[in-house]
Amino acid sequence: MRIKFTARDVSYAEAIDGEIIQVSFEEDGDNDPIKPSKFYFHISVNYEFPPIIPSVEWFDGNESDGGANILNYKIDRNSLQLWLDNGMSFDIDFEIEEALFNDINKFITNLLKQ
Repeated sequence: MRIKFTARDVSYAEAIDGEIIQVSFEEDGDNDPIKPSKFYFHISVNYEFPPIIPSVEWFDGNESDGGANILNYKIDRNSLQLWLDNGMSFDIDFEIEEALFNDINKFITNLLKQ
């Protein structure tokens, strides 16, 4: 299944001095986190405890899911494409400030080195 959406709310957050990082792409930042109705895709990682494996979560328009592994990705200044090992793929468009893009690009590129 392919999910395509425009993320109007994009964030990069660190906790515990960068030991935990989460990047979020949300169609609507005001979406109810308990009962979402808009698309979202989150990538997080905990560098504190090996193995370092990214955790992904998404809402596909009907239900929330997660737990798949990222097989491949492509990122450029205004879009992110991801392919997961469960057959899901994501095509996310966004417009964000340069500093935020640089943080996200560095995180994703380092995490998913091919």
